[in-house]
Amino acid sequence: RPAEVVNIFTARQGAAHDYRPFTYNEFALLREGNDVFAEVAAVQFALAGIGRDGAMRRSFVFLTSSNYFALMGVKPAFGRFYDEAEGRPDASIPVGVASYPYWKKLGGRADLIGKPLTINGATYTLIGVAPEHFSGASALLAPDLWLPLGVYTKLGSAFSDTSGKLPLTSPKNYTLNLVARMKSGLTIEATKARLPALAKRLTAIQPSDATGARELQIQTPSRFSISTTPSDDGPMGLIGVLLLAMAGAVLFIACLNLANMLLARGANRAKEIALRLALGASRWRIVRQLLCEGLFLALLGGALGLLISYWSNDLLLGSLGSLFGSLNFSIVVALRPDATVFAVTFLICLLATLLFSLGPALKASRADLVNDLKQQVGEPAHVGRLNRFFAPRHLLVMTQIALSFTLLFSAGLFFRAALKAGALNPGFDRSGALSAEMDFTLGNEDEEAARRTMFAAVHRVRTLPGVKAAALTTMLPYGNLTNARRVMRLDEAAVAKSDPNAPEPGASGLFTAVTPGWFDAIGVRLLRGRDFTETETEQKDSPPVLIIDEMLAKKLFPKGDALGHHLRYTLPPSDGSTNDFMIVGIVSQHRHEVLGDEMPRRIFAPLAQAYNGGVILQVRLARDDRASVSAMIPTLRETLRGVDPTMPILRIDPFEDIVEKNAGLWAIRFAAVLFGIFGGVALLLAAVGVYGVKAYAVARRTREIGIRMALGADRGDVFSLIMKQGALQTAFALGIGLLLALGLGRVLAKMLYQVSPSDPLALLASSVMLGAAALLACFLQARRAMRVTPMTALRTE
Repeated sequence: RPAEVVNIFTARQGAAHDYRPFTYNEFALLREGNDVFAEVAAVQFALAGIGRDGAMRRSFVFLTSSNYFALMGVKPAFGRFYDEAEGRPDASIPVGVASYPYWKKLGGRADLIGKPLTINGATYTLIGVAPEHFSGASALLAPDLWLPLGVYTKLGSAFSDTSGKLPLTSPKNYTLNLVARMKSGLTIEATKARLPALAKRLTAIQPSDATGARELQIQTPSRFSISTTPSDDGPMGLIGVLLLAMAGAVLFIACLNLANMLLARGANRAKEIALRLALGASRWRIVRQLLCEGLFLALLGGALGLLISYWSNDLLLGSLGSLFGSLNFSIVVALRPDATVFAVTFLICLLATLLFSLGPALKASRADLVNDLKQQVGEPAHVGRLNRFFAPRHLLVMTQIALSFTLLFSAGLFFRAALKAGALNPGFDRSGALSAEMDFTLGNEDEEAARRTMFAAVHRVRTLPGVKAAALTTMLPYGNLTNARRVMRLDEAAVAKSDPNAPEPGASGLFTAVTPGWFDAIGVRLLRGRDFTETETEQKDSPPVLIIDEMLAKKLFPKGDALGHHLRYTLPPSDGSTNDFMIVGIVSQHRHEVLGDEMPRRIFAPLAQAYNGGVILQVRLARDDRASVSAMIPTLRETLRGVDPTMPILRIDPFEDIVEKNAGLWAIRFAAVLFGIFGGVALLLAAVGVYGVKAYAVARRTREIGIRMALGADRGDVFSLIMKQGALQTAFALGIGLLLALGLGRVLAKMLYQVSPSDPLALLASSVMLGAAALLACFLQARRAMRVTPMTALRTE
């Protein structure tokens, strides 16, 4: 029963954005007897090195409580899941469960159960395999391994700055996300009403220096987000809906096109059908034959679509996999066509057949035997101009133009957004730089040895010819990972401590630990104050300091200079260290992500005071041309290996390449490509539809054209006759399409970057492209009509 599963979140009471993870003690309290949840499980996300030496790969792993799989209602595909003893805090029993995709990578053999795995240099035993397509906390991505919480101190957190040194049961070790199954019969609203009583119990076990009472919130799990803050599916949910809508629109346009074709075919076969009816054929037999012809066309198109899907799925998975570089995970979404996809495709083909074939088939079967047997090809004499303008075939093609305009306009919006996002000034210099990613947590090396190695590497790289600056950081701009913290002034801290109902204190910012020279290496200006010193970066017991950006400085100190003032984290350091930091520098604003109209605020700390073994060495070169950057990569790798041959180097890339692989930028460009493809197909179908309808109209009016020319009309009059009607119909369709496009633009507004949902350039470009294609189709048929000779036309049957 998936509807019973929810995520649990906690925030300071009355503080809408002051969320944090849970401690193990809080998890244990919520798991104990309550009248709300049938079961509560804990999850923590970590990075681990799987394999040995050169074969080591860094992977996402999930550490969970032993009841996690039971809560999710899954059973192992092979072997078993870990038990309560193995999941007990500090049990340190080295066992693991492989995801189904990772088990397949290992060879996919049942005898792998019980075999050893090397994780962070230690030997673990593979005890089970999760079921196929099970991803747990995310619908899209699965970790390579699930490990019991009992090995927490061996791995720590993917985003922690304490390297997992605190015991899991420490009252200040805020590291767990919680997922729960509501008791049977409870709705989310009924459950929410019972949460305040649980929140009071949570507040009662807080450390003495914690600020404010706690509140609890629940939410249906997001399919694409893993966070300590409540969030929905974000743009991914909208993208899924839009994909279906675009595919449906193109399918509908294609159906309208084929319906028009079958209408024309039925009209041309009127004599044949009338003759067959006169000879005794039933109407059902005629309809059945025409439906079979339509079904053949639909199945042919469906088969072609399935072939294209095989090719496009590989491209999509490859594109997704390239986004996160050295972060290895398994994409569990089954994108390959299976039996269900084939069945749905067949049903869609049947539906499409009814959509574009049934109407023309019924119309063709309703023959007037007398009139149809003696009819001549041509438009009926009683058809007026207005009826001819809005004839069914013309209405169908105008609908195609309107829908095509909507798709082309959407493609134009995303194309404009992609151009603006790509040309955006991020506030840092992306050219002339290299990024070398390393993770010192992926082995048995202790923290002090890792520090010595990484600092020695920085000093060695700075001496290389052509290197302008080099520094370490825990997080790169545009690097697809974020870590936020909230800080407050000392006077706000005092108020929050004394008044639990006080307004939410301080402001949040993206947190990064760096070494001296980082701002030079990334190309960010130091506006006031100073950079960190080597002592502050390498010695944890040095006076605690921070550097913030000008946005955060203006937010916290709107009436004065922030330099020299002190800040505190709203969530005190979990290791018990001081929570009083002096601001020693102010840097310029710079972006961390593409999406979002405002740049996020930034907080920087010396690496020693917020240590994390996963670091990026940023190197700024004196020359910023691409050739110089590429030529430095082997030199940089050799230099790092010279410091330590076993250094865990995950990748070395030009910084420009990392920026180009930003997930936000990828989403905008991907949407532009998708809408462009669908819009291009729709444009082609609309042009073919206009061409076909005009060709049919010219053929039907050949006698009329001949009579007009015999009575004195010249070729220019004939040309004008066809073009005028085509131009008016195109203009009418574009007007309807404009209304639809403006409505869709409002839906897409959240996904666009600095582009208005009614962007005039996108409207103009779409109108010109579609109008030109439609008028070209009319022009070709108008030229054909001009060439009709009166004698030939009058002889036409």
